[in-house]
Amino acid sequence: MVQNATQVKLRIFHSGYCVAHGKVADPVRGQKYCRFYATWALIEHPKAGLILFDTGYAPRFREATARWPYKLYAWMTPMFLQEEETACNQLTALGYDPAQIGMVILSHFHGDHIAGLKDFPNARIVCSTSALEQATSVKGWAAVNKGILPDLLPLDLIQRAQTIDDHGLGKLTDEHKAYDLWGDGSIHLFALPGHGRGQMGALIQTPDGSVFLAADAAWQLQAWQAGTLPRSIVRLFFDDWLAYRQTFDELRGFAQRNPECRIVFTHSPELVKPDEV
Repeated sequence: MVQNATQVKLRIFHSGYCVAHGKVADPVRGQKYCRFYATWALIEHPKAGLILFDTGYAPRFREATARWPYKLYAWMTPMFLQEEETACNQLTALGYDPAQIGMVILSHFHGDHIAGLKDFPNARIVCSTSALEQATSVKGWAAVNKGILPDLLPLDLIQRAQTIDDHGLGKLTDEHKAYDLWGDGSIHLFALPGHGRGQMGALIQTPDGSVFLAADAAWQLQAWQAGTLPRSIVRLFFDDWLAYRQTFDELRGFAQRNPECRIVFTHSPELVKPDEV
């Protein structure tokens, strides 16, 4: 897809899951109860070193939802996590030093994507400008309504943040003008608006081909492939339902133009085990 791009090693993991009614994500094929796995990715760049895309769940999610009104967040999406499943512990078990993670790319600031962020204190945090602005400004009910848990944010978030203006991110309708994170074609960032404020995805170039980490642009791969949108009740907590529908459709167009590219959604059930691409 990208000519003469630097290739990186990509591994996909999951750190826990939450449970919700499957018909919300897939009104046609969804089951009564569905596990929404919190996946994240480790990217090994030959020059930039170790990079994460999101962090999945961590035990501090329970702490961040222990008091009202944040308790409602945990009630709506109950988390299940074993201590050894955290990103920090999985990386350590594989011989990586979490202190050497130099960058974390955040697709957006929902709790299931950032709960492990504090475990990587030396990492620059790449996010969109609008996502950071919302995450650092909302509290209480307004935060819960937007999927934000303030206690999960590092105290030095602003100092460590490397923000990208939303308009500077790539558009799915023109993949040739995406934001080149390292200037070598290895990681391109795209705007995926609708689900969460300032959500973005990453197109990764690996030795085995292109992989698009599409975050929560859709929840279930099978439903997205069939063109099945989630139930409209999600409008209550999505950032922008109309933008979500547009992203959903534009990503389908992107996939049709680039059939060799693997599309990966954070919560799709085929990602329940570590997967080396």
